[in-house]
Amino acid sequence: MSNIKIICETMNDLPNDIMDNYDVEVLPVTIVFEGKEYRAGVDIDTNEFYKLLRSSESMPSTSQITYITYKEIFEKYINEGKTVLYMAGSSAASGIYQSAMLAKNDMEEENVYIFDTYSLSAGGGILIYEAAKMVEEGHDIEYIMNKLEEYKEKVQVYFSVDGLEYLHKGGRISGTKAAIGTLLNIKPILKIEDGLVKQKNQVRGSKKIFPKLIEELRNEIGEDFSDKDVYVGYGDDLDARDSFIKKVKEELSPKNVYTFQIGSCVASHSGPTVMGIACLKK
Repeated sequence: MSNIKIICETMNDLPNDIMDNYDVEVLPVTIVFEGKEYRAGVDIDTNEFYKLLRSSESMPSTSQITYITYKEIFEKYINEGKTVLYMAGSSAASGIYQSAMLAKNDMEEENVYIFDTYSLSAGGGILIYEAAKMVEEGHDIEYIMNKLEEYKEKVQVYFSVDGLEYLHKGGRISGTKAAIGTLLNIKPILKIEDGLVKQKNQVRGSKKIFPKLIEELRNEIGEDFSDKDVYVGYGDDLDARDSFIKKVKEELSPKNVYTFQIGSCVASHSGPTVMGIACLKK
């Protein structure tokens, strides 16, 4: 059995049927919703979160994991003789990575490694999955860290939202831009790039979202997906999820299509109509 313990937090998303097969501890980020605090995945599950999101006039916010929490969890596994590999959501989007680094540095512990996925949601989740497989295969921590640095430049994540009102509620776009975009039926095509969410394109009409997401991914990865896993993330629209999965299979014919519900940490900023696609280009 490996002595490497992988830890991450709920800024990362990956299908449960994958994560349940590996020894990964997921720390909950706190969601602040209408004055109440919830630990994601502990005090509120994803379905409950989406129901609150749909019924509320305001958008929730997230609160980063504390230095004390990191120090305690790192010490716990170090005392068990483990080497800790903490895989943090993007340092460009959150202070989580910095808090984890502070805890590591104050411990002066050589067996704690902090990796900045420089990504979010499925982007980080894919890297965690790759790390977990390498741990199971018996690779040492230096090999794993080097491979992760290589892979994080090759993770491609695209997503969109069917409604702009949540981006407006969350302060991501102005009221004027949201109103004009809604009037013209404009849907943004977004990408996780340089650790942040950036708009890469746009389409007019909901029917064009799925083809455009697939097109953007194909432009990055290439035409042949026969040996690749594709990850489809969704909000609370299960009909849209099923339609998107069908189109991904028809258009890309990948080795596997894995699906996951996008977690509350990401949906706190995107809203419930979010839909995404991701792949690692090895």
